[in-house]
Amino acid sequence: MADFATVSDIEALLQVDIDTATKTTAAEAALSEATAAVRNYCKQHIEQVEDDEYTFDVASGMTKLFLPELPVTAVSSVVEDGTTLTADDYKLGLYGILHRIGRPWKSGVQIVTVTYTHGYADGHAKLQTAKSICTRAAARAYQAGLRAAALSGVSGVQAQSIGDYQVQYGAEVSGSDGSLGASAAPILLPSEKAVLARAYRLVQA
Repeated sequence: MADFATVSDIEALLQVDIDTATKTTAAEAALSEATAAVRNYCKQHIEQVEDDEYTFDVASGMTKLFLPELPVTAVSSVVEDGTTLTADDYKLGLYGILHRIGRPWKSGVQIVTVTYTHGYADGHAKLQTAKSICTRAAARAYQAGLRAAALSGVSGVQAQSIGDYQVQYGAEVSGSDGSLGASAAPILLPSEKAVLARAYRLVQA
């Protein structure tokens, strides 16, 4: 599962060269963390996935199944209780809703399996939004890691000296959620969550 952005994207944003194996590993870890944060917040994979499978538990009388990943661009197969349906048996509606035509879906546990394609193809504006936010979030995490390494992992250090070792502590800047230090900072900023919510029509706290 690929990350939304690359180490080169972080380099371009920060105008730096990530030129050692250790720094590259740290940047890649930050990208993976940021990508996971975006996907977890959106509850969507976002990138295009072809022929993904999802199996439903179906209650009695149900005529609609809600495919979990959006947007749904194609449904290639629907198997109901072991029987492969024809295109006349179902219809894909808006927002990933799969309608059963003529009667309700058969009820049961893990009884309907849908194979479908979902998400946004390379170059789509919605995917670019995810890439941009992932790059910024990963860049912050990468910079925080560099800062923590420079301060030996001690938060709140504002000054150091080597001869006759001295260290000066100051108040650590807190985030909007009250978190302190790089390790406790939220991955996604409220403004970035708002952009994601608008881009993917989310209703979340």
